[in-house]
Amino acid sequence: MPVARRNGAEIYYEVRGEGPPLLLLEGLGYGLWMWRGQSPALEKEFRLVLVDNRGVGRSSPLPGPYTILEFARDALAVLDAEKLERVAVLGVSMGGLIAQALAELAPGRIDAAILVSTLAGGPDARPMPAETLAELIRVVPGETPADRIRRTMRLALTPTFLQEHAPELEAIIADRLAALQPPEQWTYQAMAGRAFDARASDARLSIPVLILTGTEDRVVPWANSLVLYRLLPRASLTIFHGQNHLLPIERATEFNDAVARFLRSVADGTFAPGGEEVG
Repeated sequence: MPVARRNGAEIYYEVRGEGPPLLLLEGLGYGLWMWRGQSPALEKEFRLVLVDNRGVGRSSPLPGPYTILEFARDALAVLDAEKLERVAVLGVSMGGLIAQALAELAPGRIDAAILVSTLAGGPDARPMPAETLAELIRVVPGETPADRIRRTMRLALTPTFLQEHAPELEAIIADRLAALQPPEQWTYQAMAGRAFDARASDARLSIPVLILTGTEDRVVPWANSLVLYRLLPRASLTIFHGQNHLLPIERATEFNDAVARFLRSVADGTFAPGGEEVG
């Protein structure tokens, strides 16, 4: 079982595919299972390094509190374990915070970043809608772990997806139940995200960045992506109209295509900042 060890933590990761290395960092409460729509396609062109953040999946559940910087140091330990000097990084939601912190922590080792459904943090960040937060933390007497996962994941998916892809949702729930995250670990991760503020460091990032967001994001309002776009000097913004928080799951094909195109453009020197809208 591949693990990177750092200060008492064992960080589980997997390597899939061949090609230029791409580090994948998932969001709050999510493990390697979240990349089920990306790995089969992207590993044909890239060497994927998939990391379970501390406190989820097969990585160590450690005493909190956590910080985003600690997650970034864990990710750097994975790169060291794999002897990877330079990589691109893809982070979704909380993973996007970790990607930003990693690019600041080890700027000479990150060639490009893809930031998905995420934010820069700080006092100007657009907060999670109150109704979403209330539903996330609501305690339902007698609720099973499967029912709780199903209820909270509905917050991050569109009604159309829920109606048309019920079997896929149930498969994801089964994956989550197989490595159920302890409630206190979810809290430690959530607290780390709330304390994050990368505005000053983001302003100094000069690597190419692709920002992906959905206009119906009920977890991280898409206006946060506009803030990132204005902060980063070499950023491209792609907006998915009518999409909720979990873009990699709902729009896997378009998402994977956008990631691959961006990384190819960085590699061949044709990347140009700009904006794009996807219906």
